[in-house]
Amino acid sequence: MTEKILFYVYRDSGTSSEHLVRTIVEELKNFVFSGKGISFTSKGYSGIPLLGELPIDSPEDDIWKVLSILFKISAIEEGLIFKVQTEDYEKNPLVIEARTSDVLPNWATNSKKFAENIFGMNGVIHLISPTVSDKFAKRSQIDMLRAVPNETRNILVTESLSEKLNSANSRNFGMHNTSINVPVSVAYVARERPDILSLAIREFIGTDEKKIKELEKKLVDEQDRVMIHTTINDTDWKEVTAVADIESPTDIVSHRVSLALLAFDEKHASIPNGVHVPVSGLFQKVGDRFEREHLESLRAQLFGTPQSATHLYQTAKALVTGNHIQECRKIFVDDGSTSNRESDCSGNEEDNSNAKYAKKQVFKKKKKSAFGKKRELAAIIDHTNAPELPVELEYATPENTAALKKFERAVNGDDYYKASSDEYSLGEEEDLELFMAKPRKKILEEMKNKNKAKLGIKINERLPTVSDDEEIDVADMLRAAPPIANAEDIEDFDDI
Repeated sequence: MTEKILFYVYRDSGTSSEHLVRTIVEELKNFVFSGKGISFTSKGYSGIPLLGELPIDSPEDDIWKVLSILFKISAIEEGLIFKVQTEDYEKNPLVIEARTSDVLPNWATNSKKFAENIFGMNGVIHLISPTVSDKFAKRSQIDMLRAVPNETRNILVTESLSEKLNSANSRNFGMHNTSINVPVSVAYVARERPDILSLAIREFIGTDEKKIKELEKKLVDEQDRVMIHTTINDTDWKEVTAVADIESPTDIVSHRVSLALLAFDEKHASIPNGVHVPVSGLFQKVGDRFEREHLESLRAQLFGTPQSATHLYQTAKALVTGNHIQECRKIFVDDGSTSNRESDCSGNEEDNSNAKYAKKQVFKKKKKSAFGKKRELAAIIDHTNAPELPVELEYATPENTAALKKFERAVNGDDYYKASSDEYSLGEEEDLELFMAKPRKKILEEMKNKNKAKLGIKINERLPTVSDDEEIDVADMLRAAPPIANAEDIEDFDDI
């Protein structure tokens, strides 16, 4: 009998068994085990609520993926506790990591004592020391943890395990993100069902060369192909990256995956098979039928009732809609999609940077014109249907009276300054008197002189002195608008 790692999951009364199963399935839907995978058995709340079994010789990424999920759901679900147990205590992954990091407590004199008293709860490791055991001798270990969680939590062991989990999580637990160019008929299945993609790759192993040549010819004739982004586990990745005898492949991964999908479709699409399977009702709130079938098939596989490869493929392909195919045709997608994930497909860093630049350019919005809103042309109107224009009022032309002529002369400066004619000159003194600013003192003096003249008193006339600041230059004021020359002024230049 193959030795196994046992995962015991204890839930609190606040967490239902159905909710716990949904959470585990959601966490595993994009992951494909490189080995045989884990299987669960539901035991109910009395005794062991949920028991998981994983072969002890499973790849390390598979083991730490399960541990990562257990740590995560224990932090989310209040009162949920898990325990890891092996027949050989030296092979317990928690014991191995604690010994490697040298964080075993002093009371753990052997691996058995440490393995039997280590638990996970609230996202951290809890250790039941002999002190706590003696304090609650009549209680079970689960009740001890829930009674005094602050006394049992161990940050030192938690940190050592966190380093291992973070390291495995950075590699996505062996899952490789890649871009592949596949026929559109199988594109959505390959993109959203990594479990079916893994089955296709594993069945393709060992295909004879004659069959491969036929598939390559079929792939060349396939004109409608699209680029998709998907995940492949480490075991399958090593198969598709193996050296293949093909002529000038654009991408070895894309080529071999496309051949595997064509071979898988050719084999399983022609087998008569019923696609109806009774559903459990756990995922009835999932709107997309394709996704709901994915979750239901994964739940069946985890709980010991796996479906055949033919049934999985035919059901998934039958539920692919036109909207799903349109999603696959979007080569350049938005920032929130899977295209921004780092890809392991062949190509250098320069090509990747050019691809990212091209994606940005495709979705770059056009800036609004700097000249305002877009102009709209007026509608073309037929003359027969054109509306009548309003009649414009006729204004009488004003007569050129003497007042108007006087105003024109004033505007042209004819009445104020004409160098070539003395007829319109006002005289030097009058010009100064007209434009000279009078100070307050002079105004008062003039008023006194008027009063003296009325009384018959003799007035001594004297010109007051004008300072440079008070004097106004007439030429400066008229320089901005020079006078218009008359015909007699222009005659003076004819002789030059």
